[in-house]
Amino acid sequence: MAVRALLLLALLCALVLPETAWAHPRLLRSVPGDGTVLSVAPTRVRVFFANDIRAASGIKAIRNGGGSVLGGKPRVIGGHVLVVPLRAGLGDGDYTVLWRVRSDDGHTLAGVLAFGVGAGRAPPHAALSAGNGPGFQDVVSRLLFFAGLLTAAGAAFFRFAVGRVPVRLMLGAFLLVFVGASGMGHDVSVSTRFGIVMAVAAAVSALGAVIAAVVPVFPRIEPLPFVTGLALLPLPTLGGHSLDQGRPLLEPAVDFLHVAAASFWLGGLVALGLALRGSDDHAPMLRRFSNVALVSVALLATTGVTRAFAELSSLGQVWSTGYGRVLIVKTALLSALVGIGWRNRYRLLPRLSVDGLRRSVAVELALFAALVAAVALLTDLRPGRDRVARAAVVEAKGPPPAPATNMWVQARETGPFGVALAVRRPDAEVFVLGQDNLGVNGLAVKVAGVPATSCGAGCYRARLSSAGPVSVSVAGRVLVFHVPAKARPAAALVARATSAFRRLRSVDYLERLASSPQNKVIAAFTLERPNRLEYRIRGGADGIIIGSRRWDRARGGKWVPSPQEVTPQPEPIWAGHSTNAYLLEATPTTYVVSFFKPTGPVWFTLRLDRKTLLPRSLQMTAAAHFMTHRYTGFNEARKIRAPSP
Repeated sequence: MAVRALLLLALLCALVLPETAWAHPRLLRSVPGDGTVLSVAPTRVRVFFANDIRAASGIKAIRNGGGSVLGGKPRVIGGHVLVVPLRAGLGDGDYTVLWRVRSDDGHTLAGVLAFGVGAGRAPPHAALSAGNGPGFQDVVSRLLFFAGLLTAAGAAFFRFAVGRVPVRLMLGAFLLVFVGASGMGHDVSVSTRFGIVMAVAAAVSALGAVIAAVVPVFPRIEPLPFVTGLALLPLPTLGGHSLDQGRPLLEPAVDFLHVAAASFWLGGLVALGLALRGSDDHAPMLRRFSNVALVSVALLATTGVTRAFAELSSLGQVWSTGYGRVLIVKTALLSALVGIGWRNRYRLLPRLSVDGLRRSVAVELALFAALVAAVALLTDLRPGRDRVARAAVVEAKGPPPAPATNMWVQARETGPFGVALAVRRPDAEVFVLGQDNLGVNGLAVKVAGVPATSCGAGCYRARLSSAGPVSVSVAGRVLVFHVPAKARPAAALVARATSAFRRLRSVDYLERLASSPQNKVIAAFTLERPNRLEYRIRGGADGIIIGSRRWDRARGGKWVPSPQEVTPQPEPIWAGHSTNAYLLEATPTTYVVSFFKPTGPVWFTLRLDRKTLLPRSLQMTAAAHFMTHRYTGFNEARKIRAPSP
């Protein structure tokens, strides 16, 4: 029974050390989009994110096979939009932009997009790579930071709850924190939450080191470095993603307790190892620390299980993601640590075997060092809840193939995927698009209960045996598409609706844009003839465009003017070359049409007023870009005006 309890405890402690992973900025879309071919060269590239970001160093814009075309210093407007200026008058050719941004809690994300200039060109391919893996310097800096912080806070707790601690231990721990915080925050703006936390960590640890150094001269201030060590304890939680917008309110408290319990165990072990080198009576101290360690392990188990539920979306992600595999390594190390702790408490402590305890503590500290190294790597990996299980998903090397032009199409969002269905009975094809604009292979896909077979990158084919609605199951998630008995071609209808939209004086609509079920932005748009646009993001930024000028502001802030490429308005978002346009439904008042744009790829379903051919609603599905429009007004009096100076 004791062995079973020990193994269970080791498994429960799978997240025993801090796994405060710095949050990742969430990409929504870019203008121009990746793979887009433009007839007129843009003057800038805009990359939209769901959360606040800052421009990071290393942003590039090049002509493929040539040199830089960067036209100025990249900047962020409205907190959510990275603007990369380009040189004026770019010629026909292919171009690649490498963007890099940093989130509020310090995590850096990079990506590339390619666009072409010149009508009739093939879709371009990126000539640069992003490279988002953990950097050696970051991992080493995190290792030093966590090792120093856990030792300082844990030794401080040991000092006040168990027994005396040499002040030189605090001096060494503070120096580790200072070096680690400096390494992690050297290129992070102090305007970010993470930058502020790293600056505070460096300042507090520097102060603590100075105090610890002068304690031999002023013995009466001996408690002060230990109080300073406890002040470091909240910093991983304050700098981590448990405080990100939309996270549960309880998560910061769980994260703090997680860090505290780990520090009391690790720092206490270091202090105990030093204390055992003396010749004093160790029995009272050993019993007190044994009780503290027991409580710490229980708290670690409880908070660890809670953290696992927060960071992993399925059990399979434990072995199918890099994040989960690092957890397996931690579990193995923890199994050994808990086993040694059990031996110390129930075998060596009753006999007061000090020599045995010294050797045991030395082994525990070596294992803890390996464990902190695993944590340093873990905090730079994307948690399982942000990933797709690799055991079930293999990313293809290209976008899905286009459907045959005689098939009608519909598309919807399911989790992180865009899923499209193309039908020309009895044939049916399902296209699954990943967040990186590539087709997703290796999924379990069923169409009307029939297992589908591969037909290309992210393409799955099956035959329909009956009429009526078609259910599509993708990796266990089911979508139901209503299939018309006979779909009529509607290319002319879409063209007439586009012309009717462009003839309007003004358009008002409400847009919901999501990159995943958890991340969405809601904004109100107004378009006015001939070249005016205004948007108001709910709880976020505002923008106004009039001709060649634009103004942007953060929520409640001042308007910031900038130049703007003139864009005719009103312009429908579905405009441009499309295929597979079919009439899905016709009532006395409404037309419902669907169509496909190969450039993207993008799928649209449009609900039109039958009399005016003006849109009532729109649904668009693309990679990490799930959009709906609800149109609320047409041809209203002018509302867009330049902000007052």
